[in-house]
Amino acid sequence: MGCFGPRSIVWTLWGINLLLSIVYLAISLVTFHNIQWGMKFLSDFPNRAAFKHSLLASCILGFLIVLFWIIFSFFVLVGRFFASLPLSYGVMLGTCCHTGFFSLLAGLVLQTHDELGAQFRKLGHWSAADYQTYIATYVFNYILCGSYLLLTLLLAFTSGSLTKKEERSSSYVAKTPSTPEAPPSAASGTVANIENSHGFGANWPNAYRGGNV
Repeated sequence: MGCFGPRSIVWTLWGINLLLSIVYLAISLVTFHNIQWGMKFLSDFPNRAAFKHSLLASCILGFLIVLFWIIFSFFVLVGRFFASLPLSYGVMLGTCCHTGFFSLLAGLVLQTHDELGAQFRKLGHWSAADYQTYIATYVFNYILCGSYLLLTLLLAFTSGSLTKKEERSSSYVAKTPSTPEAPPSAASGTVANIENSHGFGANWPNAYRGGNV
């Protein structure tokens, strides 16, 4: 069971999300280029700038946010971002949920303009592969949204098990003594008070020097 603990499950789901993200990053850049190319032929199209900017923004912002989350979450999982492990997983949970909803929004923007992509294909501005890539872009947006939300739920329900390692490790920290260690006791016949340690025989017991002088 140790091999399939919460941390292993998180890493496995993160790896699956990484593979999906790599595919999405590639096709979103291709779609970004295709939209720029297709819009050149719509110079007389009403609200051309609004359509163009919304489509390009959904592609490039989706690309940047997914890329940022991959890098950020990797350093959180390897414990190289925050000193506090609970804080690390808390921030990762929040960013994971945020990235999931943004992927959903980017996918909706692209899908609502699907008719424009179909017109590019019909007029010959796009090839069949270009149009399929456009469709795949918002489909992967939805798939990534599902993987992010699933990972969010996993992090939320396993946060105690994931941060237990820090609690265990803190119990092994060497504790310093509350009071400084006393110096070794002086041997018999040594001076207890430095002010009385002068003169010949000052360190002798009273029995050997005839009592107090």
